[in-house]
Amino acid sequence: MRLARDELERYEPQRQEVVPTDRAPVVASNGGELEFELGQFGFEKWDGKGVIINAKAETAHEKPMFKKHIAQGRCIIPASGYFEWKLPGEGQKGKIKHLIKDKSGNLLFMAGLWREGKGGKEFVVITKEPCGGVKEIHDRMPVILRTSQLEAWLSGAMHISDLASLDYECTAEPCDTRSDDSAQISLF
Repeated sequence: MRLARDELERYEPQRQEVVPTDRAPVVASNGGELEFELGQFGFEKWDGKGVIINAKAETAHEKPMFKKHIAQGRCIIPASGYFEWKLPGEGQKGKIKHLIKDKSGNLLFMAGLWREGKGGKEFVVITKEPCGGVKEIHDRMPVILRTSQLEAWLSGAMHISDLASLDYECTAEPCDTRSDDSAQISLF
């Protein structure tokens, strides 16, 4: 589906929560035109056991799994927010789920990589060290691009090493959900 640049800002995700191996829309450039594509969240692992869901901005260019996709598989994952789990503080039990979103309620545009997998398109989210209030929740966060940075990322004009230094101020709100399951993983 072809997508006008102003339509991207108005896009509203249809699902409340996307978890690894779910299919979700990503935005990619096809001859300079932005297009939605559906992809599976996670690159299938080399051994076929599970998926890799993120790539570190600081080291992705060194990893064989991501190296060629930095040149030929950049994408953007639009989201209204994302969830992260905070470990319990002193005297608390269970992890606390937080919704991370834009301060003004705007759509988030996460930098990502995608590729053709055995079952179709697959994507990963690029992460970096956290900034702002996310630091108190988790030690990583998705790279969030401003609308003025989207073309530079998709076209390759922005180097992957530039992503680690990007700042984006988000809000983090606790959700009502608690988990006593120590095996619960965060999405990023």
